[in-house]
Amino acid sequence: MFYHRPGGFDPKAYRKNREAKRSLTLKGRAHGTLVYCGEDPVGWCQFGPKEELARIDGKRGYKPTAKHPWRITCLFIAPGHRKKGLARFAVAESVKAMSAKADVIEAYPVEGERSATLLWAGTPRLYESLGFSRVAPVGKVTWVYALRRKETQTRAR
Repeated sequence: MFYHRPGGFDPKAYRKNREAKRSLTLKGRAHGTLVYCGEDPVGWCQFGPKEELARIDGKRGYKPTAKHPWRITCLFIAPGHRKKGLARFAVAESVKAMSAKADVIEAYPVEGERSATLLWAGTPRLYESLGFSRVAPVGKVTWVYALRRKETQTRAR
């Protein structure tokens, strides 16, 4: 819910956050890719249009790469399932899900060696492996990466 809500966010308001996320999902205003190992959910990748994930607009130094970019704002793979390619799979599947709607997809990976708790947005190497380009810094350790879908689709033809 962090990127859905501008302003204050209470990370300990679990019930309130869960109810708000469920409400957005039922209204078609929350998007994501779920990753399963067998029948067990082991990860997710949250994505959506700028209007749905507006909080990034308030970050110091952020400049959008397009008028209406789609965004990847959260990525999680459960411990024990990491370093197996599931994060790349989740992002790749999310890009596929956005491809019909998004001209530009932005992501905000964290630069440098960080603990897994700070890698909620993935790493630059992950996005570069999927064709994203580094655009500009946002804050001290976060970067804007962008994938321009129409250019990618044109080159593929």
